[in-house]
Amino acid sequence: MDKEATFSREEISALRGIFSLYDTDDSGYISTQELSACLAKIGRSGDDAEKIQAAANEKCQDGRISFDEFLGLLEQGNKDVPGEGPDAKVMEFLRILEEYRVKCENEGNYLEAGRANGQVETLRRQEEKRQQKAIRARQINERTEVQIAHNLQYTDFNAAWDKYMEEYDNMAQMYIQQMTERHAVNLLEFQRGLQKEMTQKPPKWSRELLEWRRRQHILARQKNYAEAQKIKKIADSLEDKERGSMNTSHAAVFARKEASFRQQQQAELQALLKRIDARRKEHIKQRNLDCKRLLQRNRNVQAVLESKQAVESVKLFADIKKDLMHSLAVASTRTRKEATGGAAGATGTSVGAQ
Repeated sequence: MDKEATFSREEISALRGIFSLYDTDDSGYISTQELSACLAKIGRSGDDAEKIQAAANEKCQDGRISFDEFLGLLEQGNKDVPGEGPDAKVMEFLRILEEYRVKCENEGNYLEAGRANGQVETLRRQEEKRQQKAIRARQINERTEVQIAHNLQYTDFNAAWDKYMEEYDNMAQMYIQQMTERHAVNLLEFQRGLQKEMTQKPPKWSRELLEWRRRQHILARQKNYAEAQKIKKIADSLEDKERGSMNTSHAAVFARKEASFRQQQQAELQALLKRIDARRKEHIKQRNLDCKRLLQRNRNVQAVLESKQAVESVKLFADIKKDLMHSLAVASTRTRKEATGGAAGATGTSVGAQ
């Protein structure tokens, strides 16, 4: 069965989206119990929904309905919709019955006239109900089409926002990565610069060490090398001790300045993350607001359509009753005129014969 002949691609896409709402386990099936809720979602209700539900219960013995079967049920429901307007065969039969009733009445056969009148009333009510049912079915289809269009619009709305949020998240990750890479480069440059600065800075020796060195050089100039060597050992030991102390101090300064620099970078990254999160929340808030507006607008459209259809139904139902009564009145009048004309002709013939 070619579903494209009945439903457009857009309608099939929208119906598949609605079907998936009830296919919670992604099995490709929904239960026959879930069908009624699915039908209500697309605006199918009343006798139409009951017929589709009954057909589903009969066709799907395992209690499961696939999407293709769901489309088939909707398509069969559309085929079962009666046509609007009077049925020519029924109208002809009504005319014949009405003429027969008038004829029986004129001939004084009142029991037969009463029976014919009962048949006329029964058939008239049936035809009236048939035309009313056709109008209701057409209106249900109109509401279904509007609901499908709304569901498709809602699906497109969510898809567009999902894509936008995905692009936003990707862009945010790119900004975070760029800042992280820039921070790594800046930190390396900072470490090298700080290391160079501390290396090039001349050491600040203690007075004691400077005094020992002075004495060392004096003894060396006096050519008292043995004593100068002893003093040199004392000065070297003290210098090693002070150099170790300076290295420890430099390492602490280096670590402190590096930690401060890293803290600044972390604060900058946190500020970026905060801006990204705040902006994302604004987007989500706007999405929810737009969603509410869209749903409310669609509900308003549906309410206006239902109100319009209610007014239309009152007028059309009155017109149907009026047209049926008019058709019966015309048939009755024509029969009476024919009967009167026939009686007048018979009277004229009788007078001529006398």
